[in-house]
Amino acid sequence: MRKSLIIFFILIGGVSATFISITTTVSMERIVRDNETPVNLTIVNSGDEPAYDVLVSLITPKGLDSDELLPGRLNPDELYTGELKIKIDENVTPGTYTLGVITDYRDANGYPFSAISTFSLVIKKPTFSRVMARVPEITLGDKETKDLKLSIRNFDDKPHSIQVELLLPRELRSDREEKTLVIDKKSDGEVSFSISSFGALPGSNYVIFATINYEEEGSHYSSSSSGIVHVVEHKGFVPSWLPIAIVVILILIFIVYQFRK
Repeated sequence: MRKSLIIFFILIGGVSATFISITTTVSMERIVRDNETPVNLTIVNSGDEPAYDVLVSLITPKGLDSDELLPGRLNPDELYTGELKIKIDENVTPGTYTLGVITDYRDANGYPFSAISTFSLVIKKPTFSRVMARVPEITLGDKETKDLKLSIRNFDDKPHSIQVELLLPRELRSDREEKTLVIDKKSDGEVSFSISSFGALPGSNYVIFATINYEEEGSHYSSSSSGIVHVVEHKGFVPSWLPIAIVVILILIFIVYQFRK
């Protein structure tokens, strides 16, 4: 028996899993004053298997638009650099905006994945948002819908009408992308979104973002906060007493077996 156990544990220790980890870095002008600006992207696969059909695109607010990057295959530790162009309408309010970067790719089996990140774009003049969100870390079953409750805090001495938006990877979905809230001065608020899996892989962790936007006196203000959604395999209802009952039964079987020896 001891020999079998030793062999068993050695086999388990020799198993290793492959993974893909995509990191995207953005660099650009500190303050944009023209109607078009370049965005430089550096993309690295720090995993140990290639990523296929890599596609990078931006999530832009109204009045902004951009093209896409198609790096294609990205091998482990391979670095890719490219440039996107952001076009800005003339009537866009000056200030700070939060943009999303979504990277789509596939693994060797053709299974689709996506990763999301954010960066700030300053148009003509920088602004500082005094309204922030806190995104909780939650666990979500792959067949479950759950409320994601965002805590909102207004540090300003005046109330604001804000737009709260979720930026999600494609494997997650929400009942609404944006909600409007009026938050009083020096106060806290709460906004809930219903989120569910949309092909998310159990055992994976997905980074999500919440952005808050508002305008005041001809200026745009924006802030961004991140959270993590842990996706697990959905399991049916198991009574809390069942594991204890199984242990008790096993102990009784062991005792009976000892007396019969």
